[in-house]
Amino acid sequence: MQADALKPRIGFLVVAGILCLGAIGVYLFEDLLVGSRGEGSIAFAFVLGFLVLSTLVFILFYRVPRMGNRLLGFDSVLKKQRKTEKSSMSYTGSFHVETGLAEKRQNTQRKTARHSRRHYAEVTRQMKAEKARPNTQNNDEE
Repeated sequence: MQADALKPRIGFLVVAGILCLGAIGVYLFEDLLVGSRGEGSIAFAFVLGFLVLSTLVFILFYRVPRMGNRLLGFDSVLKKQRKTEKSSMSYTGSFHVETGLAEKRQNTQRKTARHSRRHYAEVTRQMKAEKARPNTQNNDEE
């Protein structure tokens, strides 16, 4: 699964190509978008800049598969966990489910429940012992 997570995705190149064609189309039809008096030149510059930068980002995602696949949700596969350290989060896909604080609370609840079970078991043993004593004393007196 780790090898699959590090493989470059062709989808990023397809999206980059579409954005590049959009940028070329915007550049070719500049005179229609800007107008005769130049009132849309700022908007044209922003649209063209956005398309070019988006194209470059998607090419970067293809060239550096770690970044692109992280965007696609392969975070938990790509993170290397230390063998000596216990993970503080559980992952379902790319979303963390349980934080370290929730794990700590759960461990505290387990410890409290364990303590109360031991306490109740001890009290029960004492009650049974007290019930058994009078029966043996009554039988001795008779």
